[in-house]
Order: sequence, then structure tokens, then C-alpha cells
Amino acid sequence: MFHLPITSLTAQFGDIDIYLFDQLLKGRIQKGIKLLDAGCGEGRNISYLLQAGVKVFGADVSESAITKVKLLAHELAPTLPARNFIVADLECLPFEETEFDVVICSAVLHFARDENHFRSIVQELWRVLKPGGMLFCRLSTTIGLEGKLQHLHDRFYQMVHGPVWFLADETLLKDLEIQLGAVRLDPLKTTVVEQDRSMTTWVLRKV
Repeated sequence: MFHLPITSLTAQFGDIDIYLFDQLLKGRIQKGIKLLDAGCGEGRNISYLLQAGVKVFGADVSESAITKVKLLAHELAPTLPARNFIVADLECLPFEETEFDVVICSAVLHFARDENHFRSIVQELWRVLKPGGMLFCRLSTTIGLEGKLQHLHDRFYQMVHGPVWFLADETLLKDLEIQLGAVRLDPLKTTVVEQDRSMTTWVLRKV
């Protein structure tokens, strides 16, 4: 039996978020589906998806990031239209309702300007998701670090490593689930990183 060397994993999967990789293992992302990476940056989470035959779309507010992700897509999936990758504000996406089978939004939501902006982004991601589709979000929250972070005002916190972030808590996430009529696909999974920040994985299905 032929075995691939372990060193080939990076070449195959790139820097994909390990929790997104978990969704691949669970079979929730398949070849041929239509997937939106909202806040795609330079494409760290889509290198493998491009090679695996997923119909990838990407949106980001950074024009330079979209330029780079178009180059990545051209290299790894040359038949994929460059127009799939656009500069756009996530609270006003230029896509039709129920257009995507999967929407992912990784390490973006804690940059929300305020709670209304946070809610608007989530609602917009939900709008473009098909019934039965999956919304995968990875975001910094207060979960696991309650009372240990420097609270400034509203839901804003001074992070130990420097920036000021908008941090949701479990109550806000649950409230949004009720508002959206969402089904939680996985339990909330939160990783506390050296008492500096906590990163929560939030995975929902649209009924």
C-alpha cells in the first residue's frame, strides 16, 4: 500500500483552520457544492477546497487580499471564474438569497464595529445560505475568560496582545440562533489561548 508522507499534508491542506478541517472530516463540505468564504483574506482556508472541486467564492473588504486570492485560485483552480472573488462589505453582500450550500466566516466577526454591525453581518451570511446549508464561524468571544479581560465599554475589550475587539458571549450567540431559527450542528467549542483570547467555533444549520 502506498502511503503519502506526512510532510505532504501542508502542501495538500495549506493553513486551513483545524476546526474547519473537522467539518471536512464530518462530510459537511463536498465536491461540487457552492461555498462562500466571507472575509476570505488571502485564502488560507480555501487552498484545499479549490483543489478539491468545491465551487469557491470569496468576499473581503481588502482589495489587496482579493487580488492575492484571485492569483491563488487561478493557480489551484484555473477554471474557476475570477469574478467569484470580490471586494465587499460583509453586511451587504452582492449575492442572491439562498445562493450557497456552505458559508464560512473565520476570524472576522470580532472586528465588528458594534453589536448592530455584528448582528447585521451574521444575518447577511444567513440570507445567502440555502435551507439545509451550514454556517461555520470562528470568532473570539468572552467564553472561558469571563472576568479576566479588560472590559472597555459595551462588548469591547482591550486584548492582551494589543487590539480592541468586539467580543460576543454565549448569550448573544444563543439569541441570534433563536432569531434566525437556526439549529446548532455542533456544541460550542472554545479554545483559550494563553489567557489572552478565546476562540469559539459556532456551527449552524439553516432549517
